[in-house]
Amino acid sequence: MHILLDHISAWMISGCVILMVVSTQFNAQRSSVEQSIAYGAKAQILQMADMMEQELLLIGEGTDDTIETVTENDAGETVEFTFHREDDGGSDIEVSYQLVETESIEIDDEETQLYRLDRYEGGVIDGGGSSTMSHFRITMLDASGTETASVASARLLRLAAVNAYAHGDTEDMFLYESYWGLTIRPMNLE
Repeated sequence: MHILLDHISAWMISGCVILMVVSTQFNAQRSSVEQSIAYGAKAQILQMADMMEQELLLIGEGTDDTIETVTENDAGETVEFTFHREDDGGSDIEVSYQLVETESIEIDDEETQLYRLDRYEGGVIDGGGSSTMSHFRITMLDASGTETASVASARLLRLAAVNAYAHGDTEDMFLYESYWGLTIRPMNLE
């Protein structure tokens, strides 16, 4: 009888140890997936930000025109930002960034609208950014850093974007957000 109880207790202890090892492995794997998603979100928004920063610094270069349109929706997102700059051949081109609704995600009874950022050059689509942005805004600032709606008094541009990814099962889903912001001074905003 004692031998039988020893074997049963040994099996119970080894079962508990195996469950702890499997649970630890599962949590480590989930953490690794979450880190990969976070890295992907950050890399994607930083790549888009680098491209936009380089391009927005060229506003008005080689042309008399600068910013043409800044349009916001009711949620305060910049849905269209149009400006002029010189292309590699020396011609004046119109560049436009347009925010397009893609899908909405509902997590814990809270709905988040996602957008895609499209880039147009001369009225023709020419690239774009992530289709998982939850926030995008370009604000014109005057020389003192105060928001202005006037292109004539704009000296700085403040950019803000949030890239959002849903992660997890339907029951325990959460929204991972990667924030990016920048204030730049295009040389030709005078």
